[in-house]
Amino acid sequence: MAKDLKTLALARLSGFRHKTVKVPEWRNVSVVLREPSAEAWYLWQEVLNGDGEDDDTLSVVAKTRRNLEADVTLFCDVLCDTDLQRVFTPDD
Repeated sequence: MAKDLKTLALARLSGFRHKTVKVPEWRNVSVVLREPSAEAWYLWQEVLNGDGEDDDTLSVVAKTRRNLEADVTLFCDVLCDTDLQRVFTPDD
C-alpha cells in the first residue's frame, strides 16, 4: 500500500488538477488542461502589471495586448497532450 501511495504522489500531474477535453476547433483532438503552476501564476501577474505602467495612460490596444500576453502565459503552461506532457516549453 505504501509503495502504491508513493507512486501516486510522485505521478506526473499529481499535484495539479487536470481534465481531458476535446477541442472542436482543432478537429476534436483531445488535450489535457492542467491547473497552472505557481510559476505561471507569477509570470501572469508580472505581465499584467507591466513595467509599472499606469492603466489610465495605456491605450485600449496596449491594454488588450498586455492581457492577451498574460493569457498566453497561462495557456502555454496548462496545455498538455494526452500523454500528460506539456505542449509548450518555457522557451516558447
